[in-house]
Amino acid sequence: MNEEYFEQGDVEQNKTIVLLTCILIIFVPFMFFLPLVACPNSPYGRYYANQCLLLFLCDVVAGLTSFIVIGIFIGIAGLVFAILNAVNANSGIRKGIPLLGNIEIIK
Repeated sequence: MNEEYFEQGDVEQNKTIVLLTCILIIFVPFMFFLPLVACPNSPYGRYYANQCLLLFLCDVVAGLTSFIVIGIFIGIAGLVFAILNAVNANSGIRKGIPLLGNIEIIK
């Protein structure tokens, strides 16, 4: 599998804020905008802000459908995707979350 990595300097400079966002998204879903404020010109920060926005939208769908069984599965998938997102952000790899990772809302 051919994996694309971000520029190492960009990753090292912005890793703390991106990892903080990837972890906070589990507990405070609307924190996806943090890299956009802290490092607006970083492709690494913008990419993971987009991934966290997708996770936030996944949480919204899970909340809206929580009265049926599918909402529970969406919520569990969102948690697993958030953990995978944090692992990918830590390694500096440009790899989206499963199923939704190719959607680009923040450019």
